Amino acid sequence: MVTAIARLLDLIWVNGSRARRAVRGVASARRFAAHGDNFTFDPDGVYTYETIEVGRNVDLGHRPVIMAARSRIRIGDNVMFGPEVTIRGGNHRIDRLGVPMISVEKCPTDGALDRGVTIGDDVWVGTRAVILHGVTIGRGAVIGAGAVVTRPVPPYAIAAGNPARVIRLRWPVEAIVSHEEQLYPPERRLTPAELAVLSDLPGSAARPDSSVAIVP
Repeated sequence: MVTAIARLLDLIWVNGSRARRAVRGVASARRFAAHGDNFTFDPDGVYTYETIEVGRNVDLGHRPVIMAARSRIRIGDNVMFGPEVTIRGGNHRIDRLGVPMISVEKCPTDGALDRGVTIGDDVWVGTRAVILHGVTIGRGAVIGAGAVVTRPVPPYAIAAGNPARVIRLRWPVEAIVSHEEQLYPPERRLTPAELAVLSDLPGSAARPDSSVAIVP
């Protein structure tokens, strides 16, 4: 009897929690600066809503922290996050003598400290990855679990580690060209100059095994 009551109370609590989360999600979604269709986010995450722009078909994962006080965080289409991803736009001055860091106020001229974050289309960010201000993650990239990304990640690259570094490309350049032709109109495809940059990265040449070794 006690077990049955406990299960009933647990069911009521779970269903009530889901209902509250759903209501909070609907109410909070409109606070983002912009978002496309099929946008999923955890209302229990931490967001500076008004500085975040999100594309179509995006899942921000479980309990992310996505914050930028004045800079912008832009997330493209078809992006998925693992649990507890952190994205931090902006930074704090540490160069003022005679003033506690917490008391240093930013000036309009502190542009270098207020850089945003841009995440391209078709990106997968793994569990508990950290992406810091000024970073651009190229289209089709994969960020490994626990990575700390402090510099730009090229399109279709797999980056992992602390600090994150490019392990290799997802496919050889020839396969990337084919992939782009199937998904994007000519005006949106990578340019010859961008493809030339990729050709210098590990994994740019054809290889017998094209499986992804890093699992976010």
